[in-house]
Amino acid sequence: MIQHTVMWKLVELTDPERDAAIDRFREDLGALVGVVPGLVSVALTPDVRDVESNFDVALISIHESREALATYQSHPAHVAVGTWWGSLVAQRGAVDSEI
Repeated sequence: MIQHTVMWKLVELTDPERDAAIDRFREDLGALVGVVPGLVSVALTPDVRDVESNFDVALISIHESREALATYQSHPAHVAVGTWWGSLVAQRGAVDSEI
């Protein structure tokens, strides 16, 4: 199993815009489970501390294998989600690990 962890800092948004974007992102990514082969689970959480150095939102997705992660990253449904989300991103960090 592979754990794919991603964190994003978002561009300047109002609180309602940020909350709506994160809610939509959570829903869109969650809908990929059962659609993308090998995607086991998705959890998306916003930061609650409002600390400038923190990232705004984090994703942890679980994949059956490295190959399944590669399939997820290039799957058209995932690419479509990433296209609109990418316009909101100022900074991104990721770690992929075996679990």
